[in-house]
Order: sequence, then C-alpha cells, then structure tokens
Amino acid sequence: MSRRAAFWVAGGAFTALAIVAAIVFQDALTRSLLNPSTPFQVSSPPPAPDYAARGAWLVWPDRESGTAEADIFYIHSTTYYSSESWNAPIDDASADAAARRAAAPNEVGPFFGLGRIYAPRYRQATLFAFFTHKYDGVAARRLAYRDVRRAFEAFLKTSGAERPIILVGYGQGGLHALGLLQDYFQGDEALRRRLAAAYVLRQAVPLSLFDAQLARTPPCTEPDQARCVVSYTDFEKPFDEEMRRTRDRSMVWTPEGDLIATKGEPLLCVNPIAGRRTREHVGPAQHVGAASATGLRLGETPPPVARAIGAQCVDGVLVVDRPRQDFLRRSGWFGAKWRVQHFNLFYFDLAEDAKRRLAVLKERLEREARYLDPIEQAVEIETSPVNKVPSPE
Repeated sequence: MSRRAAFWVAGGAFTALAIVAAIVFQDALTRSLLNPSTPFQVSSPPPAPDYAARGAWLVWPDRESGTAEADIFYIHSTTYYSSESWNAPIDDASADAAARRAAAPNEVGPFFGLGRIYAPRYRQATLFAFFTHKYDGVAARRLAYRDVRRAFEAFLKTSGAERPIILVGYGQGGLHALGLLQDYFQGDEALRRRLAAAYVLRQAVPLSLFDAQLARTPPCTEPDQARCVVSYTDFEKPFDEEMRRTRDRSMVWTPEGDLIATKGEPLLCVNPIAGRRTREHVGPAQHVGAASATGLRLGETPPPVARAIGAQCVDGVLVVDRPRQDFLRRSGWFGAKWRVQHFNLFYFDLAEDAKRRLAVLKERLEREARYLDPIEQAVEIETSPVNKVPSPE
C-alpha cells in the first residue's frame, strides 16, 4: 500500500471513529454545548417583563372569547436552548418562535375551546439548567418562577372572581404550575373552588406532596373528578435513561421556595387515555387521538390520529407504545428529545378530559351556590329569660 493510500485509510478510520464516538456520547456532547460559560452569580439577568403590557404575553384572549366558560392559565415548556445566558430574554426571537409555532399549539391547543387563554412570556431558564442541581440551574429556575408568579397575579386581577380556572403547564412550565398550586391554591379556598383541574405535565409530582404542600388539591383518581391534579411524564420504551432521570433527578419546590430532587420517590401518574390513576395498560381502542398542531394558529383544530397508541404507568412514568406514524415519534438524536415536541400524543384525550372536569366543576359550583356553607363549629346560646310585656292599665 502506498503512503498516500495509507494516509486516506487512516483518515477514513479516524473519521469513522469520530462519528461513532459522537453518536455514542451525543448526550454528553449536547449538554456540554448547552452549558452557559458565565456563572449565574456574575451574569446580568434580562429585563423583567411588565405584565401590564400586552407584549409580555404569548397568548392573550381576544374579544370574541369573552363568553368562554373558563379562564386558562398556561405556562409553556422550555424553548430556550442557548448557552449565552441562564435565562432567556422574553424577546429572544428563536425561543419565542418555538413557543408560538410548536409549544402553544400542541400544549394548550387541546384546551382552546374551553376558555380564555392567558399565557405569559417569562424569563425561562435555559435547557441546561435542568441538567444540573448546582446553584446556577436552581437560581435560573427560581428567577423564571418569580416571573410566572407575577404573571399569575396579573391574571387573577383580570379573571372574573367566579370563573372556573384550568391551570396548564408543560415541562419547565409544569414545575412553575406546581409552584402556583402550592403558593396560591392551598391557602385560598375561594380560588381552590374555582379550579377545574391542574395539568402538570412532563414534570414529576411526588405523591408525598399530597400529604403536605398539595393537601387541598388531590390527584385526579377518576375521570369525573374536579379540583384535582393531572400529571404524567411520557416516554417510549427506548428512553430508559430519561425515565430514570425523571424518577431520580427531577426537582420540585419545598414550602420554603427551594428546589429538591425527587430521588426515586413515588410519582403521580394519571393515564390520560383512561383519565385516572391506574397501573393497567390502556390500549389503543380507548385512545381518542394524537395530533401535530405545529404551525397552526390557536383555535385551528389539527387532524386527529385516533387509536394510535396505548400507554401504561410504570413506577410513576407513563410508558407509551411506539406510534406507527413517524411524525408522532420522539427523536433521540442530539438533544431533540429534550426540546419542545412537535406533536401531542394525547391532544384529543386531554381535550375530552378537560371538558369533562370543567362540566363537573360547573355542576358542583351551581349545587354549592344553592346551599349555605356548613357550620364547622357549634355555638352555644345562653338561655334568656322571658320578660312579659306589661299590660296597659
């Protein structure tokens, strides 16, 4: 073999090894590229949103939605993947386009016909923040949640005092929805009564929270239940590592506002096909329909793909059957599995679920309005003497 041929053979072998190494270590390589180089402590956060301004809202109800039955507060999933900052400016073009084009249509689209949608833009934590438990990642999530709290308070001032509320959050938005449940709905009975359901999706929710921080808002154990929490994190069977990370390394809020890891705690898993907690496999025959709404305007209904999948809750994670349709499959290549998904496997199941729970809540509110609140504590009344009225002389 000539020296030139040997050079090309060696070069080809090196290239092949590099490609194989990139594939094998693609997750680690992707995470390293996402890691901001500047520590959070010395970085300058983007300007805070002004929620009195329309530009601070990704979705704000139009005049035609004034007669809608409920008010929906939606927090989108992570759409900021940059290493330039720990938190996104709300006017970041790429992150905002992903939220408008993919996140909102697929995540809150199922709820569109049920009420007025309010969706804040917020200084979301960058994707890498969710791969670390160190100060930088925790601080970035805290900053994002501060924005969501302020947006929710602005929402409450706009929402009618008697209107039902549906709370929806996906991924990072699910973490912040969990914070709102703990901080606002537990101590405010009037607000809790308005809650049709909270959809805390693709965010781990330990069952232990329902004995503590979420004691007033139980899990949705049945399809015809209101004032409860629906939660699941769904993966296809090949994503074993992501399932393990969900169970062991997800973070949730403490009563003090800190973040702690789940570390294998039992998690809430409500099967969206069944609309309840169950460990049984629920087959495709009951699947109402998946959809890809990417690129559609809110209010435009995507074509349903019915009976596409079955699903089963396994150790707190929703394991879904592999869809036959390629466009409904989560990609595992170079971080695509961590980005906003361009489909919703349970689009029409969630639409039916929310419609049913809203109807249950409305019926309960009407029934409760007909009766006085029960007397929680008896009051002893002292006996009073009867004084006769003197007869006229």
